[in-house]
Amino acid sequence: MKTGQIPNSVGFGQGGQGTTRGLTIREQLLRNKQFVGINQITHPRFGIIDVNRQLLDTLLGYQEGVLLRLKKDAFNNNELYL
Repeated sequence: MKTGQIPNSVGFGQGGQGTTRGLTIREQLLRNKQFVGINQITHPRFGIIDVNRQLLDTLLGYQEGVLLRLKKDAFNNNELYL
């Protein structure tokens, strides 16, 4: 082995094994509130949807289960539909 070089077997594996935890809807809404440029969330039922920034405080008042049951329009309209 030559000195000054790191062998290929040292470091992170190439397999990408394991699972990565996804953010909950509530965590995504908190992220949207803290970062002005982010206006979308990934909903388990609807996929990627835009969120109205004026509704963030109202939506954060709900539990995760209620956020899952909300209709898609509740995230970008001024009316909340249950």
